[in-house]
This record gives sequence, C-alpha cells and structure tokens, in this order.
Amino acid sequence: MGPGYCVIGLEQVSFDLFRSVRPMPPGAFAWREPFPYQRGARVKCTLTPLPTSPPHTEDRQSEGLAAAGPSLSEHELLQFLLKAEVASDLEHLFACPLNRSTAGGNVWVDPDKATRSICGCLYENIRFRVFEDPEGLTLRAQLLLASGERLNSLPVVDREWRRYLYRVLDHLRRSQPNPQPEAFLNRSIRSRLLAAPQRVVRLGLARPNGGKCWVMLDSLFPQPQLSWLEDPRT
Repeated sequence: MGPGYCVIGLEQVSFDLFRSVRPMPPGAFAWREPFPYQRGARVKCTLTPLPTSPPHTEDRQSEGLAAAGPSLSEHELLQFLLKAEVASDLEHLFACPLNRSTAGGNVWVDPDKATRSICGCLYENIRFRVFEDPEGLTLRAQLLLASGERLNSLPVVDREWRRYLYRVLDHLRRSQPNPQPEAFLNRSIRSRLLAAPQRVVRLGLARPNGGKCWVMLDSLFPQPQLSWLEDPRT
C-alpha cells in the first residue's frame, strides 16, 4: 500500500464462522500514520460495499474506525483467524492456480481467476532474506507449508515484523561493527517461531499490476517480541 496500511478485520457471520473485511479509509485506499490501532484491536465502523475489482472482494468503504473494547490477545486472535479463511494447500489459498515467476521467485495469480485476496494457512518452516534498497530494508520469507509445498520469496508486509527488522538492526549495531540482521533472524528469531505451538501466516494479494496479483505475507504468527532480542536463542 505504499506509505500507508492495508487493514483487514474479521466480521462474525455465524456462531463459529468469521470472514475478512477490508475497511477503507474515507476517500483513500490506505490508512496513513498516525494509525492508533494494533493487531487484535477491537473496532467498530459503518461499512458499505464498494464497486470492487476481483479478487479484492473484501473491500468495504468506511467512515472511520472507533475503539470498541479491550484488544484480543494473540492466542485469542489466532483462534478467530483459524475460523475465517484457511487453506490446507496452495491450490485453495485463492481458489485459483498460483503462477511462479522465473528463477523460483515469488508467485502471482490472475486477478480474474481468484475469488478472494486474503487467506490463512499453517507453516512448518520459515527462512528470512533481508535486502537493502534506496527506500530502506526489505524483508522476504521462504515458507514451507504444512502441506509440504514451498513459497520461495514472499515480501513480508506485516507492519510489526517490518518494524522489528529495524529493531534487530539497532540491537546488533550495539555490539557488531558489521551487523547481519538476516543471520540473526534465521538463527535466534527463527528458532522462536518454530518452537511455537501454532505457526500461522495470512497471505494476501497485492492490487493488480500488469495483469498479475503478487502474493504477499500479510501477517506472521507468532508476532515478534522485544524480549527475543535480549534473550537470543542459537
């Protein structure tokens, strides 16, 4: 979403079933800073359908967000997410085939074939890549799903993980003349993730670009903790 944020919420549709909705800010596609809410916040808003372009069928116009009670814990949030859109394999993520770019890179879908733009799945393993470009650091992930299938180069757009990458870099600079955030993530932080009882990602589709919707890693659970920096694992 460029300099802004894409916000996804969960709406209850029955006793044990939820669906994703994407509340859009008044007059714009992305929410800008300062954005006061964190993942798991409870909010209320008035939503109206938008003339959506597939596969972003979750888009809704809003008049703004308002706090509505205490935030969910990460454990509580995961239980709700697992009652929303979940796929057991790549074929069912967006109800259409995934196409791979050359050289085993990221994957994309035909926007006219996908029926949704967000979905959760379980993962068995993860590795990180960190790249430096003129706009700063970019975080990508390689995933091994519970189905045994791989996704090789997913851009991580999770707000908290992107912020955490810079906290990792600042932490390493205190003791290392040539900090290597990628190595730290794949050693200490990766071990934290793989030790978690529930490992869940939410994968999303970018807006169509040149007839392609690229797959992104929207949410990575567990969410990062500052305590992991002070108590690293090897």
